[in-house]
Amino acid sequence: MANVRFDHVTKRFGKVVAVDDFTLEIPDRDFVALVGPSGSGKSTALRLLAGLDTITSGDIYIGDRLINRIAPRDRDIAMVFQSYALYPHMSVHDNMAFGLSLRHVPRDEIRRRVLEAAQILGIDQLLPRKPRELSGGQRQRVALGRAIVREPAVFLLDEPLSNLDAKLRVQTRAEISKLHQRLGTTFVYVTHDQIEAMTMATRIVVMNEGRIQQVGTPQELYERPTNLFVAGFIGSPAMNLFEGEIAATADTASINASTFHLELPLDQARRLRDHGGEKLVFGIRPEDIYDLAFLPPGIEAQSMQARVDVVEPLGNETLLYLLIGEQQFLARVDARTRATPGAQMNVALNLSRLNAFDPQSEQAIALEPVTT
Repeated sequence: MANVRFDHVTKRFGKVVAVDDFTLEIPDRDFVALVGPSGSGKSTALRLLAGLDTITSGDIYIGDRLINRIAPRDRDIAMVFQSYALYPHMSVHDNMAFGLSLRHVPRDEIRRRVLEAAQILGIDQLLPRKPRELSGGQRQRVALGRAIVREPAVFLLDEPLSNLDAKLRVQTRAEISKLHQRLGTTFVYVTHDQIEAMTMATRIVVMNEGRIQQVGTPQELYERPTNLFVAGFIGSPAMNLFEGEIAATADTASINASTFHLELPLDQARRLRDHGGEKLVFGIRPEDIYDLAFLPPGIEAQSMQARVDVVEPLGNETLLYLLIGEQQFLARVDARTRATPGAQMNVALNLSRLNAFDPQSEQAIALEPVTT
């Protein structure tokens, strides 16, 4: 097992900077997800770690070993790709054993490793089959098994669930999480799907335009995004963002938006009083906007009237597209709501969970810790 360290790593393709001054420490046994939109540099960072692309500048270490010039096969890693890349003429057993055979591992050891990996993944009954006889989820488990038998120091997974349907993605997410717990190995996982990152990773690295935007636990990124990009990217549905000006007195502060007014709770007012007269960007998550008729006990929220634009019932909850003044908000409310399109309704905003950002720098303005 080993930790991974990126030290000011940059990768250029001609004039295009794919990864820019990437510095990251991944502790041993951690499960880190690199997440971001297409073109953010997450897959390039993984390929640099794997040795599939060469570094323009900077250093990468696995443990205490500098690996910049070490061949991929000698880096003590195993990689699982988006495509299963199984040999169609080989059985599941032989697909999983192929890499070990190339390394001249003794046959008894190969059999032991393949059977052990197959049992971990629940595919031991499939070992005699050919890939064409397997479902998509079974093929992905074979690809995982091929990596497990290597017994590497670091697992690299590049969007391994992209080819699965929605149900299989949920199932395989759980299997990968259990696999990490059982193996106790360092995992580096690349995905554009922030739900995958939030549900599996112990820490998330949010990337955009080749640079790290924020590193933290899923809860840290959800509760306190460091900038507007992270605020809009983490969370599904995304955080509601709106502009407003702070009006402050010695003891209070409020937000004057274009067509509505919000009185801030005491904790938030204390933090924002110094920004009196300034225009800021504010964020509130859909789950912090309630149908007033179903406001949970213990939540101090400001009630307002909104017009319902669209209603999306999802069974266990309902999404409401609301207009408060001219500003659109998305709310995730109790499924018992009786909201109907075009109707007026009373909503409650939990402003204790409000986020604020500087519109020029797009960086977060520190507020009081979140309270529920």
